[in-house]
Amino acid sequence: MEKKYTIERSLLKRGDIVLTAENTLISKGVRLGTASRYSHASIWVEGTLIEAVQAGVFSKNPQRIILDKPSHCVVLRSKKPLSEQELDQICLYARNQVGSLYALDEATLALPRRLMKLESTKKQFCSRLVALAYAEIGYDFINLNSPHYCTPGKLARTKAFEVVPGVVREALPDEVEFAKSNDPLKKNAEITFEWLAKVRALVQSNPELNATYDIQTINDVGDMLVKQPELDEIVVNFLHENEYLTFFNNDMKVNTYRYHPDLMTFAVRGAADPAGFIEGELEKEYSLSRYLSRSLDSNIDSYLSTGLNFAMEHLKLTQNLIHGVWVRLNHIAIASEAVGLTDVAHRARVLMSEIDGPIERGMRVIKNPQLAQLVRMQMAEMVD
Repeated sequence: MEKKYTIERSLLKRGDIVLTAENTLISKGVRLGTASRYSHASIWVEGTLIEAVQAGVFSKNPQRIILDKPSHCVVLRSKKPLSEQELDQICLYARNQVGSLYALDEATLALPRRLMKLESTKKQFCSRLVALAYAEIGYDFINLNSPHYCTPGKLARTKAFEVVPGVVREALPDEVEFAKSNDPLKKNAEITFEWLAKVRALVQSNPELNATYDIQTINDVGDMLVKQPELDEIVVNFLHENEYLTFFNNDMKVNTYRYHPDLMTFAVRGAADPAGFIEGELEKEYSLSRYLSRSLDSNIDSYLSTGLNFAMEHLKLTQNLIHGVWVRLNHIAIASEAVGLTDVAHRARVLMSEIDGPIERGMRVIKNPQLAQLVRMQMAEMVD
């Protein structure tokens, strides 16, 4: 069997830049036109990659990256150590771009547009997304003049970054097969892009709205609804017209073992490397719990300050997602104890305790939605 290659996820750190190339005509054309080995860029953000492709900006599982040659991928990391706060800002920017449209004309004409000093739009393309995430912290690229119009090749030649060694390795046969399997993230992306497209169509149908709002991301929708609350119910109906608010349930069907302690225990005992298997399951939850905890508090603040149903729906969605993390962690702990991996069980339970607070705060607001009205009344009294 011909050798294939993939990325060793355990060596990735937050903010790492992943540059790749594919054996396709489009990739070869991009590489030729930009004098680069690489045609695509993405950024590692707490357990997932965020990338801009022609469908739009969304997340990608790095396990889906299978390469023909080791030279078709490089991982870059900042030479200058970055603080946790700086990494938070970089990652938050990338995540907040989810849903943005792809700037095809700006991507294909990046060089002439940069030379002509043309203003960029809010749309994204792969290397712009990565560069602007770093620009969010005022990062000194040293020799990258225009983050808005950089290319994967420009990122590869940026002196502020260094290559992370040993990240690309030979892929195992089951990893190659997994990469070929159905990707639920693609379906999730389609669902998200679908309702965002309806919001854009709604805005574009009204000349006044169209002149005021450029809807790219989910946050853009929320910002618009704060100023146009009369559209709240219409937009919320868009959310309910597909699986956007319930898509998380699909994981229960695909990975049933994660949601039953006996099945999880059986999966651990049947794994070729039980310790490695359960460590991998736990690793997935660390980054997700951190991100969802922050998102939950942000959604709580958004609902309490606006009272929008749009904010409440996203609060409920995040609450469901973080509760799923708690359930999976509990089953990891039970299975780990059953096979004698007490250290893993302990770490899983510690993480469960860390997300208990956010879960409790979220449930308190969901069960008492009138809190939003009380908070706004108090804020109004303070202003008066």
